[in-house]
Amino acid sequence: MKTHAGKKIKEHFVASGLSVSEFARRLNCHRQNVYDIFRREVIDVGLLQRISRVLEHDFVTELYGSPNSTKVTLKFAITVEMENGECKVTEVKAVK
Repeated sequence: MKTHAGKKIKEHFVASGLSVSEFARRLNCHRQNVYDIFRREVIDVGLLQRISRVLEHDFVTELYGSPNSTKVTLKFAITVEMENGECKVTEVKAVK
């Protein structure tokens, strides 16, 4: 079972004793964004790194493992057209 990132962050946030306003200020975001973070199951690595610095806890490794063992699967839809007898990629889109 996957760990809910927002719940894990909220646990450490509560233990930190910071107010929501101070946490938001340190993350350079609005208070409402903090509540949104707590509801997210998955958080992008850039934001997770900022949160890790503020709360002094390595959430990236805890939630996603060490950088050497992280497996990422990306899916794309590629549109290819024939032009003068050659295939030409005309569009690439990320898909869920």
